[in-house]
Amino acid sequence: PATQQKLHQHDIKITGSSGQETILVPLVKQEHIGEQMAIDEKHIDGQFYTILTNGKTGKVAMMASTVDGTEIGQCLNYFGDSLKQVTTITRDLSPTYEKVSTTHFSNATQVADKYHIVQHAIESTQELRIRYKQEALTTQRKEEKEHRQLYQENKQNPCSDNAKLRKKYIPKRLENGETKPEFLSRCNYLLYKKSHQWTEKQRRRANLLFKHYPEMEKAYEYILEFRNWYDPAINSSSFMYKEKQLWTWIYDVENCKIDEVLNFRNTVENNADYILNYYKQYATNAIAESTNARIQGYVRDNKGTRDIDFFHYRLGLVL
Repeated sequence: PATQQKLHQHDIKITGSSGQETILVPLVKQEHIGEQMAIDEKHIDGQFYTILTNGKTGKVAMMASTVDGTEIGQCLNYFGDSLKQVTTITRDLSPTYEKVSTTHFSNATQVADKYHIVQHAIESTQELRIRYKQEALTTQRKEEKEHRQLYQENKQNPCSDNAKLRKKYIPKRLENGETKPEFLSRCNYLLYKKSHQWTEKQRRRANLLFKHYPEMEKAYEYILEFRNWYDPAINSSSFMYKEKQLWTWIYDVENCKIDEVLNFRNTVENNADYILNYYKQYATNAIAESTNARIQGYVRDNKGTRDIDFFHYRLGLVL
């Protein structure tokens, strides 16, 4: 009972649309606050948590069952003036975490996490691939419907030019023997890689993809150029040069007519200052992602979170 009471000592009661609710705050450890912190979300068995992690030690300073900015702010009030020692905070591009960081980490430089940005970049090409796949499936469905109608008409008119039409619809295939939906599904993995990392089979598949979908090649090139901006092996330059490179990329993509790429470009433009701060602080959310992986491991080992108090207790011992 004493341990259980301690687990709930920082919980926050709020009044929501469905009545009074409780924000669980099982971890509040002021001693884990440091100069470099990372704030991130974690989904655990249907519940979203906000986790504040020390970027150098990997120790968790706070864990709260909310992703609401106001509620996160209430939880952060437990730390008082100790938050003023934070000089760098890394985060994803969530407007909620931007507001929380601006309000409660007033002395900290905000850095947009490199790995989240690159993930958004790759997702833009994947979204374009999925759009093409859905269009191919729609076309295939319409062709199949037309084929069935034509077959029924020909049954009633044996003298028709299409009297020998097959009953079963056979979709069109590409040069490699795959239908377009099959082909686009199997192009998934090559878009995650940079072109020099492709195997010979992936290179042949990519050439076929770009032959039939030229927009995919253009989108891939734009995104690859952005990913290379982060690669120190390709470009190791001064901050001013990096800033010029980023804004050149933003202006170049402005004339692109691919919605998925334009959406990503807009995200980059709106967060350019936070993205550029990476080259001032060289801080990422890598250690926070490592903590998320450890938590997922405990979820698996614990066979879920049916006893939420016991689960939080175990986490408190190791995080």
